[in-house]
Amino acid sequence: MRHISHSPLVVLAAVVTGSTLAAAPIETSAARASLRQVPVAEMPAQAARLLSTVSQEDQIPSAVNIVAAAHMVRPAATLAVVGAVARQAPSAAPAVAVKALALQRNPKSEWVDQVAAAVAAAAPAQAAAIVEAMVKAAPQYYATVATAVAAAVPQAKEQVLMALTRALPGLRPFVDQARSRLGPEASVAALLQHVNTMVIAAAQASKTKPELVVAGGSVPPPTYGPPFTPLPPGEVTEITRTTTRVARPGQGRDYSTP
Repeated sequence: MRHISHSPLVVLAAVVTGSTLAAAPIETSAARASLRQVPVAEMPAQAARLLSTVSQEDQIPSAVNIVAAAHMVRPAATLAVVGAVARQAPSAAPAVAVKALALQRNPKSEWVDQVAAAVAAAAPAQAAAIVEAMVKAAPQYYATVATAVAAAVPQAKEQVLMALTRALPGLRPFVDQARSRLGPEASVAALLQHVNTMVIAAAQASKTKPELVVAGGSVPPPTYGPPFTPLPPGEVTEITRTTTRVARPGQGRDYSTP
């Protein structure tokens, strides 16, 4: 049998060919075929391995396609795959989160909360970008997204609130007023609960929808209580039963004339 030796030129060609293949984004069909070959418990690890074979510039589209493929193969494993992919390629975390939302026609609040928490925990440096991307994709869940991300990455509280108001400029005056009323130590959850109450009140007062209030920024937050009026100079007298007189009908001063 004739012995065939691989020349350096052949080896180089093989390396170049392999690099060229790895540089292309992973298609959904290829990711689906790969994920089908492993047990459900191994799907997150397999997804991360797939993503590790692509170049930096192809990580985002590949990550999105891998998440879509995982949902096709086993929907119950989608959340775990989302976290694994975001951990492997943090820069892809915002796009992966948005894709996970899009996989459900009408995502429920619980799903939005789980996706935001999983992606933020896997890529904490991307907390602000995750909030901004998810809130733009699902503005009705702004409080759910921001609260989940802030809980997963507590040190990113300020970045989360800034990202929230960038995504929905109309929320800025409401957030500012909530922070003024509740103080700097208030949690994101407490702030946004107060914000949501004010948004609903402002929408009712303006006869519009809450989502239009947070998106437009033309409706100001409501003002609570009357303006502050200082007391007149002099001694303050306590009002009691002995210092007041009940005026009977027909008695007392007539204020209709000077």
